[in-house]
Formats: sequence, C-alpha cells, structure tokens
Amino acid sequence: MMSSITGFKAFNNMMDRYGNTYELNKEYKVYGSIKFHKNGFHFCKNLEDVFRYYDGFDKNTIVCQVYGYGVLDKYDDIYNDYYDMYASSNIKLIKTLTRDEILNIVLNKGVNSIIRLISGYYLNNEEINIILNKYNNQEVRNFIDYYQKDILNAFEKRKVRK
Repeated sequence: MMSSITGFKAFNNMMDRYGNTYELNKEYKVYGSIKFHKNGFHFCKNLEDVFRYYDGFDKNTIVCQVYGYGVLDKYDDIYNDYYDMYASSNIKLIKTLTRDEILNIVLNKGVNSIIRLISGYYLNNEEINIILNKYNNQEVRNFIDYYQKDILNAFEKRKVRK
C-alpha cells in the first residue's frame, strides 16, 4: 500500500542491526519489493514495541521518532501480541527521543504498554517511582521486580499467612 505513518525505530549509536548508519532529518530509500522481515525500513507504531528488536537495557540504544512513507507493509504478530509494525520503502528520522519523552509517551497509553516498556527498557529509580505513582498494582510491581531489579522469583505465588 502507498501511504505514510509516523512511528518509532531504535538504533545502536544510530546504526541499525545491519551496520547502516542514519542521521536525523535525512531521507532514506530502499528499492525492491517491500515486505516486513524481508526488505524495507522497519519501525513500530507503538514505541514500547521497538524493544522487541533492540535491547533497551543497552546504554547505546537510541530511540527515534520516524516518518515512514512510500510503499508500506504492515505486520501484526498476533501470536506474540505485537501489532502495527511496518516496513517502508522510505524513511526519515524526525527526532531522537529523550528518556523523559520515552517514558511520557508510554506512560499515558495504559498498563499493557507500561509492562512492555518495563520488560524491555532500562529504567532508573526515579522512572520506576513515576510508573508506580500511576500504576501501583501487583502485576506492574512483579514486572519491575523481575525485569528491573533481577528478582527472579517475582512471579511466584506468595504464601498467604493466616
């Protein structure tokens, strides 16, 4: 389909997984048939989903807001609950997101998005406290304990004392 969409793409020091480097406000084009997992510039509509493809616990990971256009191929991984992922023939990197921007974008999307962020992105104590001020429930605390604090038994049922 010919169209355009704004989304998010992660990089390691502005380099993709294939060794290509990118610059802000520069447009890039790829030729050939556009197909997710095959050919095209890959990005996600939902910011928290980029950490499925890039290690958000790596300090060199950079997240950019991007504009994908031209020929687009949409991919939904229903089995793993990932939606609105795209490959495009053209892409432009709009801006690099700060940690505050990343947290604020996801913080206002709901608990499922927050859990994805917690699972794939390093959060400092201040950011964890911001999340807990908005989503202080057992499920969120378990994800924080397991992914952010390395408490490996965070999801085990706790015995209730009588």
